[in-house]
Amino acid sequence: MRGVTIVLTGPGTTEQREYDVPDPAPGGMVLEMLRANVCGSEVHILKGDHPRIRPGCVLGHEGVGRIARLGAGVTTDSAGEPLQEGDRVVATYFGECRHCPECGRGDRHLCRNAYARWAIPADEAPHFAGTFGTHWVLNGDEAVYKVPDAVSSRAVSSANCALSQMVHAMARGDVRRGDTVLVLGAGGLGLCAAALVSAAGAHAVVAEVTPARLPKALAFGAASTVDLSGAPDAAARVALLREATGGGADVVLEVTGVPSAFAEGVQSARNGGRFLGVGNISPNRFAELDPGAFTRSGMTMTAVLRYPTWMLSRAVDFIASTPQLPWDDLVDADFGLDQVDAALAAAADRSVTRAGILVTGS
Repeated sequence: MRGVTIVLTGPGTTEQREYDVPDPAPGGMVLEMLRANVCGSEVHILKGDHPRIRPGCVLGHEGVGRIARLGAGVTTDSAGEPLQEGDRVVATYFGECRHCPECGRGDRHLCRNAYARWAIPADEAPHFAGTFGTHWVLNGDEAVYKVPDAVSSRAVSSANCALSQMVHAMARGDVRRGDTVLVLGAGGLGLCAAALVSAAGAHAVVAEVTPARLPKALAFGAASTVDLSGAPDAAARVALLREATGGGADVVLEVTGVPSAFAEGVQSARNGGRFLGVGNISPNRFAELDPGAFTRSGMTMTAVLRYPTWMLSRAVDFIASTPQLPWDDLVDADFGLDQVDAALAAAADRSVTRAGILVTGS
């Protein structure tokens, strides 16, 4: 059986390549992809701003698939639910080697080999190491969870990155009932954050420089929004953010991936508040910070990278338990596998919240 995957060929360029779909390794499985999404990370990867994913590697890490073949010894998902060929599943986009110092300390989500297979050139087996393709080959280092029948593939397609990252952020930020949580960015992660903050009994204030994105934040539970598009400079944006949060937020969550937003977010937390950095992952991009102001503020700054694997199961459960939220609308534009470049462009120019790659299914 042959399959197609999308390969990064250089800064801003991709191509389809066809390979034989391999048999699953013991403990692994082969998924037939139903849907994949363009996360902001793909936009950074396309520009060459990823420490591991380089030209020759496959693209895609968010999505949902159907089990085409199970490897020897696989009978259940990571929660103990029985699995069989044909089941829909989501999987962590990173692996856990269980042998590096981070894994040995219990910080498996910080595994230094998390992207080892994703970083293998597409021309090397197993070829299908990303979600932008007809197949995704898992080797057993990932956590896999079955998707409930009542949850649509479109709704769950954002679970294994956007929503799970935000589940982790809520835990790391110790978000409490009554907190004011400032979310910088109203893309896929920002909308997931608004939903989780609201469900926790806290108040989500979502800020954006692209005002067309803000109404959807309200639909996902934001208590209020802040349009930053008219602010002339950083000082004006910070003033707007502090005013909208009553003098500073209890928790500031940065999911824009823009270094200047990181710096402005730090200034938008109240004294003793918590700042969570999620969006900025690209190396060698810098923001100017005042360390004296940071010390005097008494705030806590926390990096949120990936997530403990069980949080993916919690993310799926959260979607299933909140049918009143417009999860299907989180992905607001679909593209075919032969339209990946257009999907990446739509994500880069922020004309969509989440661009979907419709492979098979709906």
